[in-house]
This record gives sequence, structure tokens and C-alpha cells, in this order.
Amino acid sequence: MRVVLMRVDSCRPMPLVYRVARVLDGAWTVGSRIRRAVRGWATAPRFAVRGDRVAFDPDGIYTYETIELGSDVDLGYRPVLIAARSRIRIGNNVMFGPEVTIRGGNHRIDRVGVPMIAVRKQAGDEQHDRGVTIGDDVWVGTRAIILHGVTVGRGAVIGAGAVVTRSVPPYAIVAGNPARVVRLRWPVETIIRHERELYPPGQRLEPGELTALAQFVAPAPRSAPVTNPLTADLQDR
Repeated sequence: MRVVLMRVDSCRPMPLVYRVARVLDGAWTVGSRIRRAVRGWATAPRFAVRGDRVAFDPDGIYTYETIELGSDVDLGYRPVLIAARSRIRIGNNVMFGPEVTIRGGNHRIDRVGVPMIAVRKQAGDEQHDRGVTIGDDVWVGTRAIILHGVTVGRGAVIGAGAVVTRSVPPYAIVAGNPARVVRLRWPVETIIRHERELYPPGQRLEPGELTALAQFVAPAPRSAPVTNPLTADLQDR
């Protein structure tokens, strides 16, 4: 398909054409908003589970009946969430950047003598559709891709454009293709304090989980800014 670009000439403003275009664009925008609102109200009940204060783009792509959403979730602009035979479970306080893809299934490539497009699901193939689970307080960056079988731990950050093929530890920041742990959001001591402030005792990370986080790199503490003696002298005055 050929893309037609808009060409304008600064020497020929054509004010009447611009005014008409603005009116038509405004009418188009209002009509589009109404259409999206109607589609949103019509499709929201189709989610398998939906908490409170969920924001989703009605023009995204969803297998609604296999998606479970917690409360205070923002799925971002134009996401693709597909799980035909498994589940996509998203916790509370989760936010997506634009165009995130979550694929809660897989396609077999090991059938001899059959084109891949012709392979059909059979009994026992459920192991190839393992779903995706995203914990609470997770941020998924723009155009990240999360594949089936992945569990994203609470408090994690998925970098923009990352391709996540394996589970992500709690409070880890991952990036790249395939995604790797870059570092933790905080040192383990700070994570413990964060957990105490947000979660009741029965819902906090277990000691074993906290011990496992110690193998990852924590952000270095910020050093105190170096003060210029001349500037400090002027400020004292």
C-alpha cells in the first residue's frame, strides 16, 4: 500500500480551506470519540475478570474471555493481548506504555510433513499455551513483548521494546531482546521497607524471595553533590 504524504506550501495559506478542514476534523474527532466510548462500554463486560478503575483502549486487540484484570490498571494505547487457550492475568496498579503485546500461547513447529500454518491444536497441546501472569505495581514500557509462560514479579519494570521470554524477578528492571535483568529498582533493604508500607504481613515477599534478589545488582547510592567553594561562599552571603 502506498502512503500518501500531506504536502503544504507556506506561500499559499488558503485560509478558507484551513478553516473548513478544522471544522471537518473537529466533527471527525467527536464522532471518533463517541464510537470509541460506545465500543468501550460494549466490550468491557467481556473481560473474564475486571477490577475497578480499569483504563483500556477500545481499539486494542483482546481475547476478552481469557484476560483477568485487577484494579487501577491502564493497558495503554493499542495493546495486543491474545491468549486463545490459556490466561493472561494482570494484577493491581499496573500500567502499560503504547502498543504492548502479550502472547499467552505458542504455535508448534515440530510437526513433520505439515506446513506450520496447517498445524491444528490437539489434546495435550496445552503445555504450549502457558499463559502470562503480571504481578502488582508493574510498569511495561512502549512496544514491549511478553511471551507465554512468563511471570512478571511485583514491582518490576519492563523496558521499552523488550522481548520477555523468561520470568522476571520482583522489583527487577529488564531490557533488551531477549530481556535481561539490568538491575533492581532498589537495594533489598529498601524493597523490604517498600513492602512493609504497601502490603499486609501475609502478602509480603517471603524471606527466600528476598534472599534470591540479593544476586542482582542494586542501584548505587547517589553521592552528595560536589559543592563549589566559591558558589557556597556566595550563597552564605
